[in-house]
Amino acid sequence: MTFKTDAHTDIGPKKSVNQDALLIKQAKSKNMGQICMACLCDGMGGLSCGEVASATLVDRVDGWFNRELPQILAAENNTTQLEDYSCEMDYWGRIELQWNGLAEEINKKLGEYGSSKGIMLGTTITLLLIMNDKYLVMSIGDSRVYRIEGENIEQITHDHSYIQREMDAGRMTPEEALNSKEKSVLLQCVGASKEIKPDFFRGETKKGVSFLLCSDGLWRKLEGKEMVENVAKNSGIKELVNLVKDRGETDNISGLVVRVD
Repeated sequence: MTFKTDAHTDIGPKKSVNQDALLIKQAKSKNMGQICMACLCDGMGGLSCGEVASATLVDRVDGWFNRELPQILAAENNTTQLEDYSCEMDYWGRIELQWNGLAEEINKKLGEYGSSKGIMLGTTITLLLIMNDKYLVMSIGDSRVYRIEGENIEQITHDHSYIQREMDAGRMTPEEALNSKEKSVLLQCVGASKEIKPDFFRGETKKGVSFLLCSDGLWRKLEGKEMVENVAKNSGIKELVNLVKDRGETDNISGLVVRVD
């Protein structure tokens, strides 16, 4: 299994600072083959130092890939064969626990930093790991991960936002949500929430499947079929970014794609 990746971030036409942060990592494991991790964080636009929040979290995720992940895989290899189903469930479970822990760690760190400076800062996160024909996603906030296979697109994540909660409860239509003044209000984010409860999603993947990670600045003005067409034609994330800019998006705009080959 190999991976092709592409990423692009744009400050947008009206922002003075780009508060989005992206990360793509790849490594080769003796037992797991090629491994790919992708992370997208959107620092809160209405909060101070959003770029500090997103960069801090991305840096911690980078460190996890370099240090903790190899330890998990080495420990599993020393105890039993990775092909064993129970072992496989164990290492995915350990990864999930560690991701939850690092999110709580940075949430506390950013909260303490904000208190010391008299400010509030926060960030969303979407985090994807692919290895051994399987994937794991962690999500906090309203950045998204889509799974694209052929002409089919599936939104894996579920927004932690006010408008999503209202739509889920039947109190708001999708059209009303798009025009709502509260469309950027989050129910939780890393750094600005007392407690965080990440969502985790697991699934299988195969050759030809692509994963698209994007901030709300990218997905808000796109239709699913446009994402599918872009990935199918291998047109590049920059083309999607320019498209939403032409449609009047003013936020920071970021996306990255991982294609399984």
